[in-house]
Amino acid sequence: MVQSIQLLTRRSVIALAGGVTAGGVLGLPTAALSQTASWPSRPVRLVVPFAAGGPADILARFLAVRLARELGQPVVIDNKAGAGGTLGAADVTKSTDGHSLLFSSTGALTVVPAVSTNMTYNPETDLAAVGQAVVTPQVIVVASSSRITTLRELIAAAKAAPGKLNFASAGNGTTTQLGAELLKREAGVFMTHIPYRGAAPAIVDVMAGNADFLVADVPGVMPFIAGNKLRALAIAATRRSEALPQVPTTAEMGLPEVLSSTWYGVMAPSKMPATAIARANEALNRVLQLPDAVAFFKEQGVTPVGGTAQEFARFIQSESKKWGSLAKYAGVTMN
Repeated sequence: MVQSIQLLTRRSVIALAGGVTAGGVLGLPTAALSQTASWPSRPVRLVVPFAAGGPADILARFLAVRLARELGQPVVIDNKAGAGGTLGAADVTKSTDGHSLLFSSTGALTVVPAVSTNMTYNPETDLAAVGQAVVTPQVIVVASSSRITTLRELIAAAKAAPGKLNFASAGNGTTTQLGAELLKREAGVFMTHIPYRGAAPAIVDVMAGNADFLVADVPGVMPFIAGNKLRALAIAATRRSEALPQVPTTAEMGLPEVLSSTWYGVMAPSKMPATAIARANEALNRVLQLPDAVAFFKEQGVTPVGGTAQEFARFIQSESKKWGSLAKYAGVTMN
């Protein structure tokens, strides 16, 4: 459900302003752009490597409708969940139809490859970046009935009784775990990890008081914060969230390095022609700037990013170093 939101916001302004020019995609000659008109020649399959109804699926379906209009062909969602997002990714790497894309996220592209022992593909050589879609900051939440009311109180309680406090996550290797691991490292505390099979059951158990806290993507917990089922302690970013303006940041709470977010982007098989990737990138950038898309993203508490395929590729590399090293430090394991 990933990095400073401040930096991402600056990147998105620059990328969205300059990533698509009057002649097409930045850096692509007009002659090459004319070749992209032949793609897609059939419906495009957008593989979502997570279950239907989750944050990734909701975002992908919203984008798919608008991408179809830009591309002139239907964009069909294909949910292939499992193995931290790697089953769907592997499916795309093996596709040969030239019309299969992957809508994936931080964990599946940067964390799982760093700790998994049974990867069937190499994400660096078998997948090619198309473009970054959106990013959402994470928020540290407790049950509204919890005695803990601030981030400082959470850290103080953890220091007073090492290991007694626990945190829920959507599963091993997810950003919900890594966000909490980052908090543990930077605050110098030990808290016990309880992995769940997805964000939904983790949120339910935190609300019920069966787990002490959760580092969650903002869109996934906003309704429960608004409904007074969860209490937000801090946004893991340098800037407050427009969706939760009353919630302080980790930087304000004295933990400026606790910056955690989940981002989503589009990938393609590495063998897909560069002109097709450029066409998909151009369409994605246009969709991210549509007025209804901007309004939807704001409502969901996410920020559109956009930019070139090359920028996204470099970003993934930097994220892999950050989260991969943290996952190894925390002893994250995947079967």
